[in-house]
Amino acid sequence: MSLLKIQNPRKAKMARNKVLQNKKACRHLPTGFFVPLYFLAVMLGFSSCDSVGSTGGAAGHIMPNVNGTAGEVLVVMDDYSWEHEAGEIIQDILKEEIVGLPQSEPLFDVIQITPGSFQNAFQFHRSIVLTTVGSGKEAKISFRENVWAKPQIVVQMQASSAEALRDLIREQESRLQAFLVQYDRKRQIENYQKTKDEGIQNLMTKHHQIKLAIPRGYNLDFSKDEYSSVSIESSELSQVIQVYDYPVAGPEDLSTEKLIEKRNEMTQKYVIGPREGSYMRISGLFPPVAYDLVIDGLQVVELRGLWELENGYMGGPFISHAMYDAARGRIVVVDGYIYYPNQKKRVKLKQLEAIVYSTELI
Repeated sequence: MSLLKIQNPRKAKMARNKVLQNKKACRHLPTGFFVPLYFLAVMLGFSSCDSVGSTGGAAGHIMPNVNGTAGEVLVVMDDYSWEHEAGEIIQDILKEEIVGLPQSEPLFDVIQITPGSFQNAFQFHRSIVLTTVGSGKEAKISFRENVWAKPQIVVQMQASSAEALRDLIREQESRLQAFLVQYDRKRQIENYQKTKDEGIQNLMTKHHQIKLAIPRGYNLDFSKDEYSSVSIESSELSQVIQVYDYPVAGPEDLSTEKLIEKRNEMTQKYVIGPREGSYMRISGLFPPVAYDLVIDGLQVVELRGLWELENGYMGGPFISHAMYDAARGRIVVVDGYIYYPNQKKRVKLKQLEAIVYSTELI
């Protein structure tokens, strides 16, 4: 299956091998079929966690690396609590459906074991929710890093009974979910920072005055002052980061309507489909969900939703951050999108999400 590549509009009719040789291409979307199923409108909020501690072992002690797969959480809970309300609530929290995917996928995959089984390799898991029920125990929650391995997060919850544990989980559900999501993202960003492509970074600095944690393995498709694109391509996958910036009058241009209009304008120009007159646009049937964020003091609007192909049958999820750069009177957009038909997309989207969240203005 030929993958759709971004092409320079002036050279859109050139043969594919010529495009690949000169490297001045927008992306051509691959041929395929996509039908959006639905769009989820629930998003977790961020609640700051001020009770984070770090153990890290004795001085000079080298901690083992974590095990487990990305997007997986180990819940240590007795069977009675797990099979009743406490377990039901924590599963609802961790398995909440991700916003902006064409099919239902949970935030996390969840593994449950009993406290008696929590030893040896289980203690090295990357993300642990450790619950304890015992007479006289005060209901409380704490967040710790690198207790038995690194980079590890351990959320400890204790209560005097299964009912008290249920109430604690319900009270802390937003905080628990947000912390696990953000720590998972933090790990991904740190990994990408260690392996980032310096050549691509230099181009992002030159053309857009930003820093991005884009790891090695991405290929440059197109880069100039207005628009840049990098991607990972295979016979089945297109995983793309696109960056563009443009002058604005002020932060009022961060409205959802204007951001959607601008994205559609840019992708019509740069993300060309395999058929004459086909190009990328945001789905009209499933409008994106917008979130107002403040990241490192910067005003940011996050869009999550689905893209589709005008005059075609392709689509997939995207995430974008639009940030107002007051010093330069502009908006910078860092946008990640995927084409991965008939496959689960959570892992690929989270990889792009980490890159998007790593953005720094220079």
